[in-house]
Amino acid sequence: MNKLKLEGLLPLLLCLFFVFSWQENAYAQRDLLIHGVVKDASTGTPLSGVSVTDRASKKTTATQDDGSFQITVTQSSTLTFSFIGYKQATIQAGTQTNLQVSLQPDQADLEEVIVVAFGSTKKKDLTGSVASIGAETLEKSQISTISRAFEGAIPGIQFSTNSGQPGADAALRIRGLGSLNASSSPLIVVDGAPYSNGLNSLNPADIETIVVSKDAAANALYGSRASNGLILVTTKKGKSGKTKISFDSRVGISSIGQSDFDKVTDPATYYEYTWQGIYNYAKYFPDRDVKFKNMSDTELRQYASDNLFKANGNALTQRNGLGNYMLYKIPDGTTLIDPATGKLRTDAQLLYQDNWEDYFFKNPIRQEYNVQLNGGSEKTDFLVSLGYMNEPAYVMASNFDRFTGRINLNTQVTDWLKGGASMYYSRTNSDIPGYTGGTVNTNLFTWLNYFSPVNSLFAHDETGAIRYDQSGKMMFDLGNGETYSPYGSTTRLAFNGYSPGIYFQKDFANNKRDVLSGRGFLEASFLSDFKFKVDFSIDNNYTYNKSYANNESGAAARDSQGTISGYWAKSTQVNTVQLLSWAKDFGDHHVDALLGHEFRWERSDNQSGQRYMMLAYDKPSFNNSIGINYLTGGASSSTIEGYFSRVNYNYAEKYYLSGSFRTDGSSYFRNNQWGSFWSIGGAYRISKESFLANQSWIDEIKLRASYGLQGNNAVGATNWADIWSLSNAGNLITPVPSISQTNWSNLDLTWENNYTVDFGIDFNFFNRLSGTFDYFNRDTKNLLFTKPLPASTGRGSRMENSGELNNKGFELDLNYTIIRNDRLRWSVGANASRYRTTLVSMPEGVGSDDYNGGFPQGNFLRGPGRDYYNLYIYRYAGVDQNTGLGMTYKTLKEGDDLSKYPGSNVGDIVTTTGNDGTRYELGTTTPDFVGGFNTNVSYKNFDLSVYASYQTGGKTVSLSYQGLTGNSIGRGIHTDLLNAWTPENRSSNIPMRMLGGTNFGSQPTGGGAGQYSDFAMFSAGYLNLKSITLGYTVPKDALTKLKLERLRFSLAAENLFFLSAKKGVDPRVAFDDGSSVSAFGYPQSRVVSFAINLTL
Repeated sequence: MNKLKLEGLLPLLLCLFFVFSWQENAYAQRDLLIHGVVKDASTGTPLSGVSVTDRASKKTTATQDDGSFQITVTQSSTLTFSFIGYKQATIQAGTQTNLQVSLQPDQADLEEVIVVAFGSTKKKDLTGSVASIGAETLEKSQISTISRAFEGAIPGIQFSTNSGQPGADAALRIRGLGSLNASSSPLIVVDGAPYSNGLNSLNPADIETIVVSKDAAANALYGSRASNGLILVTTKKGKSGKTKISFDSRVGISSIGQSDFDKVTDPATYYEYTWQGIYNYAKYFPDRDVKFKNMSDTELRQYASDNLFKANGNALTQRNGLGNYMLYKIPDGTTLIDPATGKLRTDAQLLYQDNWEDYFFKNPIRQEYNVQLNGGSEKTDFLVSLGYMNEPAYVMASNFDRFTGRINLNTQVTDWLKGGASMYYSRTNSDIPGYTGGTVNTNLFTWLNYFSPVNSLFAHDETGAIRYDQSGKMMFDLGNGETYSPYGSTTRLAFNGYSPGIYFQKDFANNKRDVLSGRGFLEASFLSDFKFKVDFSIDNNYTYNKSYANNESGAAARDSQGTISGYWAKSTQVNTVQLLSWAKDFGDHHVDALLGHEFRWERSDNQSGQRYMMLAYDKPSFNNSIGINYLTGGASSSTIEGYFSRVNYNYAEKYYLSGSFRTDGSSYFRNNQWGSFWSIGGAYRISKESFLANQSWIDEIKLRASYGLQGNNAVGATNWADIWSLSNAGNLITPVPSISQTNWSNLDLTWENNYTVDFGIDFNFFNRLSGTFDYFNRDTKNLLFTKPLPASTGRGSRMENSGELNNKGFELDLNYTIIRNDRLRWSVGANASRYRTTLVSMPEGVGSDDYNGGFPQGNFLRGPGRDYYNLYIYRYAGVDQNTGLGMTYKTLKEGDDLSKYPGSNVGDIVTTTGNDGTRYELGTTTPDFVGGFNTNVSYKNFDLSVYASYQTGGKTVSLSYQGLTGNSIGRGIHTDLLNAWTPENRSSNIPMRMLGGTNFGSQPTGGGAGQYSDFAMFSAGYLNLKSITLGYTVPKDALTKLKLERLRFSLAAENLFFLSAKKGVDPRVAFDDGSSVSAFGYPQSRVVSFAINLTL
């Protein structure tokens, strides 16, 4: 019976056990409501937007503005706290219901590896001044050459370009002007080897980082080639893991990116303006023609109307510049301008007006495509890329194509040996018409501005219709009577026989360049602390230039019956480097050292020729030509060899010392082939000191200092030698050999030496505000100068090392994170740099006492103690309110003939006599500040990037504005001239419109050949909205079905807005005042594009 009772209780006991067990387990897994606060571990500041996630359930919440949060989890849950810019924290929930979480700032940027000369180092360990541009920034740009990425991006770099030609490299200077007669360009290094094939040959999509190295501590290991700074380009490498395929496509529309000058484009206004000039001439200067003296005002007005179109050789009517071009139909027996009002007749009917810009300008499609394969194993990685870009310009006959291919391969051969190799091919194809500089017949922008709105592009008949030739093609106006006029044959008073329509339709100037580059290395590790590396590189550049000048436009072209020109060049650069390195830690002490040897060999070969007299004009080639203008060619080679060493030391990553030494031998010199260069540097991370340990807002403070000597051997391969030129003083039938000396030897030429000191500070506060400040002082000694030789030598001048130049200034770079959380991140950045270039000394005999020891050179006065870009031009004194004549200042000195200036004494006076002014020093063309700013915003999957560049202060002289405001015959005019002086407008600053006699109208902006006045001088400041990019990255969850790893869409605009002191003036055209650049340069393009980036 008891047994039966126990048997009956057993099931009951088992049921009770499971019930209680279930209850206990249910109690263990019950939900917990956890709340808490997340703060910055350094500052104690509450963090908003921190992501709080339960790993098991994937449940997520975010902290509020006060850092608080709450989330329901279980006791077994693991919570992760993640926030951009901070290290992730993980906490087991357990039984806690109130959590106080502190997140440590992530100082990963200090651990970032930066490429330096012959190696790499962590950012925190740098003692030199460097800055970088990453792949992400390049990805958001739509640039044809990476040289354009530097504008406003890095302090200390000045950017200049006078050509909007697609693919044209910009000129770059780092920390001012390094030399007067040698190169001032930085050294370009690509994947460890110097690269001289142009940055436009590189595909921006292949670039991982660009590092700009600016001081001696960073550059001394390149010795004689990096005195003007160093640009280190590193291409992308493969990554171990699954092979990924990425594809980028960008398609956009190009247009002109800058506003033009405000010009008079209405032919009626131009006719009225011309009439006013004739009337003013006759009324206010009757002594110039006896018949004017006895004319009434009514007769003078009628005279101006009657003589508007006459071009019969009379000096007055020749100067009106209309050339009989009559765009209106008027009743017979009347004049175009009503003499009573000086305005166009109300019944005048416009027959035609050619819109030149509509014909020559367009909105072409820009295309760019890139494909990359990236992958590898634990020991081997690879990257293969192909790229194609087609960027036609917004203007006729200008185009740039680039095709690139790259293979990068790296492998760990054994535990102690690794190696790598890369091959790169680039083909660029450029159609480059003469839009920058050149004569008027090749510079379209000069045509568009030089000629008035009454000049015709096409030939027109008496009805105003365009004429067609026998083949049915539109006829262009050549200024030789092709266009009908009721007043006789139409003729231009300048450049007749030319037409830009024919030139840009039939002529061509094409440049093809093939670049084939190879890089390879082997690195062996031994004895645990040693490495030996061998680098080898070879770059081959093949250039083919071909141009054709038609047989129709221009008298010279017709006489030659078509001209074909060709240029062929090949250059090879071979570079080898051997490096022995050692690194060792001794407790808190770290030491590393480097010994190296470099050898570089370069050779270039070229041939060029020109033939004329084509038999078939539609087939321009050398075989289709009879005459020979010239055939020439040459070859040159050079070598440089260097031995170098570097030692770095740091204690506890707090105190740093570095030293480097290099000795170079160069074939560019004869008696001084070897030079030695060195640098020392130090850094102090004061933020690592114990007395700042409690200052949680300080993340990093590092003080830096360096001093060193670098050389510049880019002085020309043959400046040391006597150079003779052989020419033909006869003709092709009867040649007469002639030899002349073009260069006089100086066997003692030597390196230009740059002594550079740099003091800098790097800082990061509150894990939000970071920046860099540098002060630099750079002395260039042994400056290469052209020194006059005594007349007794029979020689003019030769190059000597006999000058000194100084550049000093400072740079500031700031970055601030305004908002930073998992959903929204907003950061801003700005940089600024300032420098001055001063000529310290120069050879004897160059200066003159008349200029206080200096010498005038173009629009500058240069001499010891002066800013090298010291403007020396005329001062405009406004308008004589009584006569309407332009005035310039003149300084009368002791000994001057004061009788020429009645009532005047020694001192400053004003004069209306043309070219009688005095030139004055009116400031520098060097800007006060150069820099840029940016902002980057990302919200969830959207991102917005804005980059801008700016320049403040300094002066620029606009040759283009000078041309539009002068009194030149038949030229286009600026609308400013419509406000010229009249008896009713005596307060005007613009001289009276007048024709004939002395060029009073242009005198204020002329003052002599190539010399200008401050009438055409403006501030060199500008603001350029460089780029805006709006992107959207598709969430990864949405890509699963598509089997894509990444998909991003973006809309970008480049050169969207440009503002300068005067509309139409672009101070970026040159490093000087811009007057060294021909008038009416090629404006930059504006590109708006749509892009797709995807990764499989």
